[in-house]
Amino acid sequence: MPRNTTKAPSAALTAPHPAPLTSLLNGQHTVWHAALTHHFPHAPSSFLDALYRMFLHPEHSSSWILRADILYDSQNPTAASPTSHTDPTPAEPYADVDISVPGFTATRTLVRRFAPRNPQRDAEATQTAVFLSATDPDPAAGIRELVVLLAHERAAEDVPYYLPCVAATAFLLSPAAVSTSTVSTSPISSASLSNAETPAADTPASAANYTITLLYAPFPTAPITPRLSRTALHLLTRASKLAHGVETGYTKRVYHDLLVAREVFQTRYVAMRARHAPRLVAGWREKTDPGKHVFEDILIAAFLCCLWEDMYGSAKEGWVGFVDIGCGNGVLVDILVREGWTGRGFDARERKSWSGFEEGTRAVLEERILVPWLLPGESDTPDPENTTTGTGAWLHDGRFPAGTFIISNHADELTPWTPLLAAASNCSFLAIPCCSHDLSGARKRFPPPKPLGGETGDLRNVNASRSTYASLCAYVERLAREVGWVVEREVLRIPSTRNMGILGRRRRRVQGQGEGGEGGEEGGEEDVAALVEEVVRREGGGVGWRRNAEALRKGEVKGH
Repeated sequence: MPRNTTKAPSAALTAPHPAPLTSLLNGQHTVWHAALTHHFPHAPSSFLDALYRMFLHPEHSSSWILRADILYDSQNPTAASPTSHTDPTPAEPYADVDISVPGFTATRTLVRRFAPRNPQRDAEATQTAVFLSATDPDPAAGIRELVVLLAHERAAEDVPYYLPCVAATAFLLSPAAVSTSTVSTSPISSASLSNAETPAADTPASAANYTITLLYAPFPTAPITPRLSRTALHLLTRASKLAHGVETGYTKRVYHDLLVAREVFQTRYVAMRARHAPRLVAGWREKTDPGKHVFEDILIAAFLCCLWEDMYGSAKEGWVGFVDIGCGNGVLVDILVREGWTGRGFDARERKSWSGFEEGTRAVLEERILVPWLLPGESDTPDPENTTTGTGAWLHDGRFPAGTFIISNHADELTPWTPLLAAASNCSFLAIPCCSHDLSGARKRFPPPKPLGGETGDLRNVNASRSTYASLCAYVERLAREVGWVVEREVLRIPSTRNMGILGRRRRRVQGQGEGGEGGEEGGEEDVAALVEEVVRREGGGVGWRRNAEALRKGEVKGH
């Protein structure tokens, strides 16, 4: 028999619906429709924690949603999202959106505004969440909790596609064996909304005695559809998964937005995507997928623009320019130049896409081979004429004006050189490693990262994995620290598993340069150059680099 592809709830999970729920919703008597009821083998505090997390991060439940900005929280009325300082929305709940449920009292009210992933297709929406606890006087009956999500739209046609087309959605936690008309308990502490708890005093004899019900309050002209039933299953599954994580002590392994606030970055990205994506995708000339590379480079460009504005300010005080070494298709350079940041990029081979850019971008894209002056036997005198090698490609010696911001985005062979060249030229850098190479340009798998010991600063996103990529990132970070960089990490929001950003923008003293800690002054430029040369020598001296670099011009260029 053919396999049934219709996703349905398991019989082991479903449970009988509780007694009907009625309320006064926006002044109107409402009978709620129970869409789905599941067994809930978790504590009531875990239910509240899970629903609070779902409210904060709706993007985890729908790919159509970019994020939610919290506009109001009754427990902290003065707090708001980082973008709300320019938001005209008053910091108080909307008076014309309210609910009253017999037997329940409100313990917390929040208001959020949805930012859709594609604002050109979907409109923003605002929603109020009310957390309610039962007020029945019988504590032996068990705890009941209710979380109601109130739409601010008053007609079905005004509700964006990414939200359920109903006036309100509710999550009801109730004891499985007790009717909702007889269950009562004292309200649970509101502190449990933000603090994970394990089953304790608020758990009945068996946590499985609870059920969770998804209810809808439909619009008069919009019936309950199969899509709403699927949504109910998805939301209940999500709530159960989060509650399980609360009780098992789940902790995040990856932290985003450590260097640039999420709201600031995403707002910039959406605007830049609208400006650049249509023309870049339409004019794509490479064999690779524009659906990946175009949007990945826009994301990286948005991150850099936000980072640079934080470093240099809106007046760009101290800005010298950027250089993208191993710039590949040149898309990142094109976007940054169009966004008003002066700079250039070069690669061992010109790409087809270069000729499709406007004149301002074509003028700053160059075909060059980088042969670091730090290599033994290479000239220690800058070559202002940029003489050519025997292959016909322009030669670059890896010296840059002090203050230049160096970018190596999946630059492969140039990745481990990035912090060394940056230190020698007194430049900041961002390296996004991809393929693993040593200083000679040869492929190499580095030893797995060692357990943390003595490292200071923000240790989030320190990858303790033994993968090839984690080993490469650890190697690049070690080189950076050895030549005096204070290493900062950011797991970038890009469509790639090679998404670790390693940032160097602050210097510290290193062994052999006297006393001093993080952020202290170094010795002179000669001391730094000598230190970098010593690291290069210890790492094998980069023997074979020139040969491997010139070989990049032979055969087909891979990747982007």
